[in-house]
Amino acid sequence: MVAQSIEEELAELAALVDEAERLGFDPWPPTKPDRPWAKWALGSFMIILMLSAVSKVLFRFVTI
Repeated sequence: MVAQSIEEELAELAALVDEAERLGFDPWPPTKPDRPWAKWALGSFMIILMLSAVSKVLFRFVTI
């Protein structure tokens, strides 16, 4: 069924939420806590990639 108005759309959404709650699903679970280790891991990985790229570029200009 396609809703023709906002009220019908909201009624469909309310019915879906009621059915989900009746079946035991939580439509809006609590937010998960921040995980700072992911930011540190991504940051250190990016630093390693940048250092690798810079060292490759600089090594072209070095004569041994």
